[in-house]
Amino acid sequence: MADVPTSPGNSSHESSDRSPRFSIREQDRFLPITNISRIMKKGVPTNGKIAKDAEETVQECVSEFISFITSEASDKCQREKRKTINGDCRR
Repeated sequence: MADVPTSPGNSSHESSDRSPRFSIREQDRFLPITNISRIMKKGVPTNGKIAKDAEETVQECVSEFISFITSEASDKCQREKRKTINGDCRR
């Protein structure tokens, strides 16, 4: 096999940009599936069913959304030299 020069960022052995800097357990990343299922069932007729993969997809999306909002609030607190995140959105 010939040596092929690679430029930074082209190595197949590099981790992706989306990988966390430290390992986080899945159960610590996502809201509990039972809570997600309970909320989803409230919006479905009593004889309706929700697929497991739908629950898992919503679980991932909701968890990502909450993480994003928390990160944005944290960044805002740092910029404003505040120590508490609260519900005051007027600023």
